[in-house]
Amino acid sequence: MHIGLLLAIIYFVLGLKKPRIALITLPITCGVFVIIIFALDNPGVTFEALFAIALVIFAALSSVLLAAVRRMSAKWPMTWATRPLALTWAKWLLFIFAFLFLEIIGFCVLVDVPSFGFPFMLLFVVTIALIGVTINCGLTSRHATATYVVSTIGACMRQNLPLPMALESAAAGRDDSRTRILRQISKWLVQGCPVAEAIKRGFPKCPSYALAMIAAAERVNQLPQAFASIEADMATKSEESKKIEPVTPFYPIVLITAVCFIVWGIMTFVVPQWAEILTETTDAGRFPAATRALIRIVSFVGWENQALFLIVLAFTVLIVIPYGIYIRFRPRRPSDPYTSSRICDFLKWHLPVFRSFEKNSSSLQVAEVLRLSLNAGATVNDAISNALRLDLNDCFRKRLQKWIEKVEAGENIAAAAKKSGVGGGLAWAFDDKANQGNTPAVLETVESLHRSNYNYKANLLRFIASPCVTLIMGAFVGFVVYAIFSAPISLIYYIAEAVYP
Repeated sequence: MHIGLLLAIIYFVLGLKKPRIALITLPITCGVFVIIIFALDNPGVTFEALFAIALVIFAALSSVLLAAVRRMSAKWPMTWATRPLALTWAKWLLFIFAFLFLEIIGFCVLVDVPSFGFPFMLLFVVTIALIGVTINCGLTSRHATATYVVSTIGACMRQNLPLPMALESAAAGRDDSRTRILRQISKWLVQGCPVAEAIKRGFPKCPSYALAMIAAAERVNQLPQAFASIEADMATKSEESKKIEPVTPFYPIVLITAVCFIVWGIMTFVVPQWAEILTETTDAGRFPAATRALIRIVSFVGWENQALFLIVLAFTVLIVIPYGIYIRFRPRRPSDPYTSSRICDFLKWHLPVFRSFEKNSSSLQVAEVLRLSLNAGATVNDAISNALRLDLNDCFRKRLQKWIEKVEAGENIAAAAKKSGVGGGLAWAFDDKANQGNTPAVLETVESLHRSNYNYKANLLRFIASPCVTLIMGAFVGFVVYAIFSAPISLIYYIAEAVYP
């Protein structure tokens, strides 16, 4: 233990002075402690070694973070290009270390319980719920920041003000994350970057669909209209998140966790006593079928397959969760999609409910860009090519590619749209017989239709899913209650039958 404290002090000082050396040598030091754990088969020594590892890791990562922040204090605001690599790695390693350390504490507390697999799974469910809340808060904060930045730039453009000076004026007098983003965008604009490139460099966390829309509108000199459309889309998403839901999504998780914990306690400490009484009272007595089914489920989860669930837990914690968080916060690349993005797009396109939302969202973006391009005097071929640069679902992008190939081959635009499967709304907008010379106005109508249709389907799904979830949770709780309370009733029945035959 004294060696652990000494190493923690050494690594804290080393992290302040030489953060790279601290990060490089930290795995070696932890490896030595792991060898000690396996070499000495002593529970006391093992616990002290684990605590020493945790102390050394915490001291090293904390000092690296402090050193990086201190060195960058004179260079705010930081961007992804100027952020030290040590700061990024130390931040994520400290987060993962804190998560794993909490899991180790829970494991040490529950290891003396007769069946620790089931409560350990419950601890994992609670941890997943907390991580989900954290991710949701992070995404909400990112959406609010993006809405503020986009609305500020759009307002400056609609007032016909010089954009760099207007952004500097909007950021004057404050020093928070949003104003630093505005200053960074203004700096890149002064250096001669286009608006889309300046936003990409000054605000790397800008949503990919907004950035792709800005880049497409900038090619046809329709930036004010594009910012207005993006603001409308962001306002719609913000309104959806503010609506009160009949059943919060975290309610089933909390309910299942509480019920499972109660079931585990009863099945571990109470039901065995009932089984002994039942065995001593009668030879042919059995619990009801529901109770026996619940006992088999708890035995399978908490007693018979503890090693399997621990392996699944370790795989989920170390691989699935970090990779999922990375994908969720990673910006998409519309020009060259990631393999994971293609897989997710394929799955969402072929799932029944998600397919409708993906097609509706992609059609909305395409209608916006086509309208802006045609208003700027572009040809239909150029307008569709401009829409191909948007952040669309990969399956819908292939249909859009078929559409432009048919149009360039000389086919009728509306007929080609129907054959390609890009949607009846887009085909109707380019129908010469029904809307001759009125395509931009019809595209604006199609755009409004898809935006309202998205809200309608979201509300419909919410009001259908909520009662279904309530019924499923009610059936689950009812089964558990019946299985638990029918056992003592049957026990009383067998005892009374033995006393009064």
